[in-house]
Amino acid sequence: MRCCLPLVFLLLIQKVSLQDVQAVVGDTVILPCSNSHEALLGKVSVFWRFGDTITVYDIMDSSVNFDEQATSYKNRVDSFPAEWTKGNFSIKLRDVRKSDGGTYTCFLLNVNAKNKVQLTVKDRPVTPTDSNSRNGDVRRRPDRLSLLFAFLLGCSLLCA
Repeated sequence: MRCCLPLVFLLLIQKVSLQDVQAVVGDTVILPCSNSHEALLGKVSVFWRFGDTITVYDIMDSSVNFDEQATSYKNRVDSFPAEWTKGNFSIKLRDVRKSDGGTYTCFLLNVNAKNKVQLTVKDRPVTPTDSNSRNGDVRRRPDRLSLLFAFLLGCSLLCA
């Protein structure tokens, strides 16, 4: 019964906002969720979901609850409890994975609102390393050697 109660509230929520967030694989990203329009008095309940169904992070009666958190988010998600009284329920997602890309929803039960965040995850750009630079130099050496041999051959022909 305890699990069904939040689902009933989620169906009743009407206010929605949407934000886009970009991340790179391996980075840490903040997924924003705030309520600055109405005061949040007393204990608050906020539910973060991925794709509206997968539990990312739950705040129930102003306490973090990990009972329903999906395995893929274990030990990767934090929030900012000192900010809750100001209406900030953003979460920090560490070690971003390609599979984390998609729509996240922050349900604010106390004020009947939800915030949607579209997370786009890009692969980390490949940058040339020192070993690649050295390999590039190695490929150029035969050209330099050919020039050297041609020069030496020319000198030997002139001297003969």
